[in-house]
Amino acid sequence: MALRNTSPGRRAVATFSLCAAALAGTASAADSSVLIGVVFPTQNQARWAIEEKIFVARAQANGDKVIFQYSNESAATQKNQVESMIQRGVKVLVLVAIDPVAAAGLVKEAQATGIKVIGYDRFVVGATPSYNIGRDYYETGKLQAATALQMSPSGQYALIRGDKATLAQVEMSKAYNDVLINKAGIKVVYDALTPNWETASAQREVEAALQKNPNIKAVVTMWDDGGQAAVQALKSAGKKPGDVYVSGTNASTPSLRYIAQGWQTQSVWAPIDKLALTAADVAHALGTGAAPPAPSATVNGVPTYYAPQVNITKANLCEFVRKIAPTGWVTAKEVFGADSKSCS
Repeated sequence: MALRNTSPGRRAVATFSLCAAALAGTASAADSSVLIGVVFPTQNQARWAIEEKIFVARAQANGDKVIFQYSNESAATQKNQVESMIQRGVKVLVLVAIDPVAAAGLVKEAQATGIKVIGYDRFVVGATPSYNIGRDYYETGKLQAATALQMSPSGQYALIRGDKATLAQVEMSKAYNDVLINKAGIKVVYDALTPNWETASAQREVEAALQKNPNIKAVVTMWDDGGQAAVQALKSAGKKPGDVYVSGTNASTPSLRYIAQGWQTQSVWAPIDKLALTAADVAHALGTGAAPPAPSATVNGVPTYYAPQVNITKANLCEFVRKIAPTGWVTAKEVFGADSKSCS
């Protein structure tokens, strides 16, 4: 609608009347709409693009708007992105911490302006978000270690841990230590951290472990890329599928393929679709002042939703591909190749 060129007083009255009418018609929608800022770590892993799509669709269904940023695994980049979102007036911030200690400062900075903060997947250390959503990494490590004992109840083990600064590594290591260290019949002959979760470093560590101890029965790795690196080292050492237990996390397509072939033994899956849906719903609730969904635990004073995890082995691989994995994650052909008809 165009306004006529009237006198300043009449123009002001007309403008006010139009604004009042518009506001009256949209007040209800404005009260329930939330501007959500989301900072994810990287676009180099398939999971994050799928989670973004699921999150945005749910947020829009809730009547909310979303600003998405990727930090490229840079804490400095993440800092700039969070501060930009604060300036843009987000009501809720969903944060995957690159550096858990440095990110605590970002949480406090956002909270100082009234923004509600949700820790997602990688939690902060040294701050108290309004809510955390992710996986219980201690349980992840426990599943890996317990499955290793089932498959290889005795013999020499190599432990390939992740980056020492990350909460995932700390929690999974606690489980490794509780389940495997000093376990009767198990001798841990190699134990290494992997800076930045670097795949090439993981492969070098496994190669070194095999050179010193060629009869290793299990290579317990914390993540799928590390598991895939272990497989490459095992192939170079002349091992055959099934000779050595290999673990992982995230059910990536190459690891699922290795599970089908017998090279990798298992991978722990946390349902990213449920994580993303829950995060969008919690963000809407926090932004509108409603009660968020009930948490599954309270950890260090923070309501926390832990997604139920699935231990994927060859026994339930087809079920995962056909029934559990979210749409777009993986196909039977990608996992089983020419034998995909066997998974129908």
